[in-house]
Amino acid sequence: MLSMTTPLKVTWLKRITAKSAAQCHMECRDECLCVSINYLQNTREDNCELNDVNKEMKPAALKYKQGALYYDLVRSYSVEGGRRYMPEKDICINKCCEPDPCFQGGVCREICDPETVRFNCTCPDDYTGQRCEKIKYPRNCKDIWKNGTLTSGKYRIYDNQNEPFLVYCDLESEPEFFWALIQSFSLENKNHFNSKVFNRDYPVDEGSLEVDWTLHRLSLPRMQHLAVNSTHLRVTCNFHSQGFSYTDYARADLKNHNIFVTWRQKCKLYEYLNIRGIECFNCTALTNQNGGSSWFINSYSSNKQFGCDFVGRPGMDRHECNFGLYLERLTNPEHRCTSAPSSTTEHWFGVKRDM
Repeated sequence: MLSMTTPLKVTWLKRITAKSAAQCHMECRDECLCVSINYLQNTREDNCELNDVNKEMKPAALKYKQGALYYDLVRSYSVEGGRRYMPEKDICINKCCEPDPCFQGGVCREICDPETVRFNCTCPDDYTGQRCEKIKYPRNCKDIWKNGTLTSGKYRIYDNQNEPFLVYCDLESEPEFFWALIQSFSLENKNHFNSKVFNRDYPVDEGSLEVDWTLHRLSLPRMQHLAVNSTHLRVTCNFHSQGFSYTDYARADLKNHNIFVTWRQKCKLYEYLNIRGIECFNCTALTNQNGGSSWFINSYSSNKQFGCDFVGRPGMDRHECNFGLYLERLTNPEHRCTSAPSSTTEHWFGVKRDM
């Protein structure tokens, strides 16, 4: 075994307890995905890290760590009669395709190269990865999560022509959902969006690596692509600056809420709605998006004038627009999206985890 004091800083395949580096190496030998190990000699438990890459495959991942040793998996192959395996002449048999490790109907091929993986899979067109475990063209943020990503951030989503575009994915705030940001703006930037209905193509800050939460919107084709690959609409306030909250929050099933058409003063169904702490479940609220004004909820007129379920008048003494169309004298500082000029409103498309 080749020993180095700079282990691989990667997401290890498996972490186990071993009495020695030699035992750790044997565990790697018996695991076909393993091609190197990190042995933590100053730790008694969980001190053997099995890696599915090695220093040749990811040289930049070698990082110094006190008390840690890195070892390549030593492999040599021979054929019947004891002669050394010759790749240009012999068929590789290392039993790493038994049982078949490939997903999605991929075809396994054993590899007897001592410096790389021990097998690979030829995958169907829509999948990739050593075991065909990754979606080749993620269509929404749930696909990003399926590919092993657990943290929120900007990721590449692919349209139906397999062309990539960047989307901010919230993978953490709600355990039951994965959300894609389609629009975010601050109250002081309201004039950019007050007249921008969602069926209007108005991309802003679309290709940046970091989201400008005060002024951001995807193009209409990209929003429509995400909608087709989503189940829900969500609206939040101050998501980036204050974190996720169910106060001043709206969520609706897209089957009942097509934001790419216009309408006036309709009682739209919401799975959950909270405005200034007033909440309702599976209820209707007065929602507008006509040709000249952006999407918004009218909490003042919702129940008394139009008979929708949501009663939003307590705590207000005049008309109020929520989650959009922030006209002068129609905002309430008690609503988190309009509590200060820097307050932000975010619109999202999402997918349920269990669908």
